[in-house]
Amino acid sequence: MQHTFEAGNVWLTAQYRHFGGDEGFDIRVYAHVNGSPRQILRFDCFKYQPHYHYDPMGRDEHVELAGYTMSDAILWTLKQLAYHLPEMLTQAGYPDVAAGVQPEAVRKAVGELEQHLMAALSSA
Repeated sequence: MQHTFEAGNVWLTAQYRHFGGDEGFDIRVYAHVNGSPRQILRFDCFKYQPHYHYDPMGRDEHVELAGYTMSDAILWTLKQLAYHLPEMLTQAGYPDVAAGVQPEAVRKAVGELEQHLMAALSSA
């Protein structure tokens, strides 16, 4: 089941996913681009090969998180979202979205996302 967290001009989603023999939490960042929802970042916090994508539905720049466990990848992702989201949105090719980021709204949404993920991990 996918959960959505509103964060100003962007929104975050989280769900547990199985993909190609791996599994873990999938955290996505969306924004409206040219009037339509667009996935701009995706963090695959998987057990065996955690990684993230810049512009996964476009150029799909894939970055490995070598040496990270699933829980480490989740904590790393939460930190990036809370403190480096504008830079990552710009790197993904969306500087206009980055310019509209509301840091307080993002940190509030990241806190809610963190609570959701920690509750899910503790009940697993």
